[in-house]
Amino acid sequence: MNFHKYLKRMYSAVLLVILAITFNACAVEEEIQIKADFTIKVSNDDYSVPVKVEIINKSTGADTYEWSFEGATVTSSTEKNPQPIIYAEAGVYKIKLKASNKDGNEDEKIVEIKADASLKVDFEWQMQGSDISPVTLQMVDKSLGATQYLWEFAGGIPATSNAQNPTVVFTTPGDHIIKLTISNGLETYSTQKTVTIQPEMTIDFNWSVDPIDNDYEAPLLLHLNNLSTNAFSYEWEITGATPSISATTNPDVNFSSAGTYTIILKATNDKETKILQKQITIQQNTNLLSFSNVKLGINTAHSTIGCFFSSYIGAVIRQGDVTPANGSKIDFGFFGLNSSFAYNQFVSPDEVQNTAFSSIPNATHSKIINSQELVGNQLSISGFNAINAGSDFNSINVTESNAGKTPFNNITVPRIVLFKTEDGRKGAINITDFVSAGTSSYIMADIKVQKQP
Repeated sequence: MNFHKYLKRMYSAVLLVILAITFNACAVEEEIQIKADFTIKVSNDDYSVPVKVEIINKSTGADTYEWSFEGATVTSSTEKNPQPIIYAEAGVYKIKLKASNKDGNEDEKIVEIKADASLKVDFEWQMQGSDISPVTLQMVDKSLGATQYLWEFAGGIPATSNAQNPTVVFTTPGDHIIKLTISNGLETYSTQKTVTIQPEMTIDFNWSVDPIDNDYEAPLLLHLNNLSTNAFSYEWEITGATPSISATTNPDVNFSSAGTYTIILKATNDKETKILQKQITIQQNTNLLSFSNVKLGINTAHSTIGCFFSSYIGAVIRQGDVTPANGSKIDFGFFGLNSSFAYNQFVSPDEVQNTAFSSIPNATHSKIINSQELVGNQLSISGFNAINAGSDFNSINVTESNAGKTPFNNITVPRIVLFKTEDGRKGAINITDFVSAGTSSYIMADIKVQKQP
């Protein structure tokens, strides 16, 4: 065999072997590398339970996935991108991904997530005592999941606090806003409520008397008017009066003798006690009531000016104001026929219905002398002016008679009319003027009457 041909054949055989080896080597499949990776996103950045977590798979080289969700409502998944998972209970949990492929390669990744307790802000308070200033409040935190607190007290002492259940004092009356802000380090919530503080207790009083006691002469009935505020109880002390001690809010007290008296009021609530005292002077008893410039209308002015008079009430009573309660206190009625004043007479309360008036409920009987000149003059104008005490009527005898009840005209001015009430009090009316004003005509008079018989 030719040597050159032999070498040529050997070269071709080696080349074939090399090509076969190269081809077979290229035919072997290359292994795929794998990396497990994912990120999580908390919905709305709300880490308070329930916590909703979205998972974003960023793994490479994997074709199968095994998810495990410790503590979640769904604990596992084989989806590449599982549905969002929910944590209903607070705690620290692991999210684990095990990724693998068909070459048998696998990798895993674990991420921890912390679910905080549900964050809810709420509070109330316990008031120590009443809502009257000063007011102390013990705050009661009812929030959930908070680790930090900020209290703000508008007008309170202190103005702010970081304690969970602080104490605050309010001294200024009115509405005060209490605001609580809580946080768990990630989230913050606030709420506010209003507390109303009543003013501190004040103490004051005055008094009044019935018209019959306007002279402040003994004996006198005094109506005490309590003007105190935000007190729970009262104690009155008036030495020499009856009663001398009272726990009534607005008592009535009697003074039987003249003198200067000290009235002491002690007011108390759950915060404090205050005491106030005032003095009142009761005059010596003259047993006389005096009324000046009393206007009494003719019968057509009954509903506007009024025709009935009560010394006990100290006023003229109009037609529409007559009641069963004040009817028994009316001393007399005046009947003027018209504006010419040709026919006038004072009438006993129980006889007014004999004129143009309606009857008076609970009416009493008064003896009246309209025309002294027909039965004998007992009291002149000068005598009327000289009356300074009830005893000045002692010498006057008021005897009822038809002649004495005779009506009068306006010719004689001034005119003195005498009367005696059913309870025995004597009095005199001094008519000083007849004023003609059509249907609103009236007389002017001064009246003096005994306070007691």
